[in-house]
Order: sequence, then structure tokens, then C-alpha cells
Amino acid sequence: MNLKPTIVLSTVTTVISALLIVAHNLTYVDTSGIITPKLEEKCVSLMGEGEYSIVSDWTEAGYSIEKPENISKLILKNDGTAAFEIIANGYNKGGLDLLIAMNTDGSVRGIEVVSITETPGLGTNVNDPDFLALFGGLAENAVIVKKTPSADNEVEAVTGATYSSKGVAAAVNTAIKVYKEMGAGA
Repeated sequence: MNLKPTIVLSTVTTVISALLIVAHNLTYVDTSGIITPKLEEKCVSLMGEGEYSIVSDWTEAGYSIEKPENISKLILKNDGTAAFEIIANGYNKGGLDLLIAMNTDGSVRGIEVVSITETPGLGTNVNDPDFLALFGGLAENAVIVKKTPSADNEVEAVTGATYSSKGVAAAVNTAIKVYKEMGAGA
């Protein structure tokens, strides 16, 4: 039995793997504490011009809860306005990157889609400003319905994008719940 090809292949793959690790470590930029230009544009669209910062330690900042796992970022404007960046599941796992701004009374101020990887022509239709506007002003859990809404917190799903619509509603519900738990908007 000839082991030489196996040893050579193993050595080559080990060297390549090591080089990939080194290249990643040399070029990786952690953007978790940075407001990218795209994110700042969305913040300005929802909350207006101002200085924005990311809260990295919620309890140190004086909030009554620690940062929940399902919230990517808490962004504060210099006037105290808050927004959450939430990565939500639609049809695709993590397919919705949403920025949800809150009013001081605990209601939703507005929603912007930061990025979306849902099915083009179906799930991507939740990026329609008219659909996102339906969540504005909600202060209780949003419920997605397939037919005409009958209550203030019911929002009709985008045709062909029920999972994506439910993902947006789940993100809104998270923002409302966490904002109240933070001790804000009470």
C-alpha cells in the first residue's frame, strides 16, 4: 500500500487551511460596534439627522435587562431615540435584517430593511414601504393575517410572502417587548 499520495494530500490541505486562517485573522474587521454608512442612512431615514451610537453593554448603560440574543444592535440617537437592528427569519433563516425605531411611548416609529435575502419577487416584497408602514404606531404584538385585518394590531401578509411577513411581525414584536423590558416607554 502506497501512503505517499495520502500524506502529500494531507500536508497540502493542512498548509492551505493554515494560510486561510492566517489570511482571515489578518483581514477580519469586526463591525458589530460600528455604524456602517448603510445603517446610518437607515437611522437617518427613521429618526432624522443626529449623532448615533451603539450600546454594547446594556446593563452598564442603565437598562434593566441584558442584550437579548435576537437583537443585533441597540442604536441610540443623541436625543435618546432608540432603534433595534434585528436579524429575523423569513422564508430564509436570517433572511431579514431590519432596523426598527421606537417612539418614547413604546410604539413603533418605523421600520427600514437594512438587507434582505428572501426569495426575489416574493419574500423581497416585504420591503414595500406601504407594507412596512402598517407596523408604525403599533404598541402591542403585531399579528399577520391572510385576509382583511379586523383589529388594530393585525397586518395583512404580503401575497406570496407569508413567512417573510411573519418574520417582519416577529421582529416588530421583539422590538416592542424588549423596549418595554428595558424600562423605556413605560
